Amino acid sequence: MSTSLDRALQAARHHDPSVRQRAALWLGTHADASIAQELVSLLVAEPDFYVRETLTWAVVTRSDATYPLLVAELAGQGDQRAQVLHALSKIRRPESVAEILPLTDDADDAVAAKAWWALGRIGTPGAVAALLGHLGDTDDFRRRELTRALEQAGDAAVEGLAERLGDPEPSVRRHAAEALLGIGDPAARPAAPALLHIVEHDDKEVVLPAIEALAALDLPEVDGVLHRLRDGDDAWLSITAGWLLTDRAERN
Repeated sequence: MSTSLDRALQAARHHDPSVRQRAALWLGTHADASIAQELVSLLVAEPDFYVRETLTWAVVTRSDATYPLLVAELAGQGDQRAQVLHALSKIRRPESVAEILPLTDDADDAVAAKAWWALGRIGTPGAVAALLGHLGDTDDFRRRELTRALEQAGDAAVEGLAERLGDPEPSVRRHAAEALLGIGDPAARPAAPALLHIVEHDDKEVVLPAIEALAALDLPEVDGVLHRLRDGDDAWLSITAGWLLTDRAERN
């Protein structure tokens, strides 16, 4: 006689995603860690986004049992690694950093992006250092995804990003400023002196995100800098600073 667990596992492989979704919810609610292998296998094979999210929840809530199985899946070559990394980003074990690092250079953009996201969520010094090492990527997708990952790291990334504002490569300086803009106030406040230096001395392509990042900080000296730029001789900087002053006034 089949049990409820048997029926749920069978339903989790049904052709109808709504049936699989109900089965995944039942498994996540009622099954114990003894089905860890089945849950991970279902997760990496699931094609439907919503069912995967439910299975991810089930896997994460049983992380003591599922974690080593997830790590083992990273050794594969398929795009299922992105979903495994998504689960690891929710489990957030510092020891997973060593397993995730090799995938930050993966040829599959989706896998590399999820590796960055997981490292940003974990936020240990080693994880943040790996993210900072990819600053300046010229590919729009990778650049955007790395910025999102650094935003997740938050406070842990600010010191390193401030240092990168002095990098010889303009693309690295610009990307660091973009990430600081994403992190925002109050976490990014320690980077204010480096951002001020950029605004006063760098090329316009770097100055724009630096001004925006600076304007996002609730610091009294920022208004003085923006007023000086607005009233200066450079028309481009004047317009930008004026717009940012208006935005700050509306926020306040």
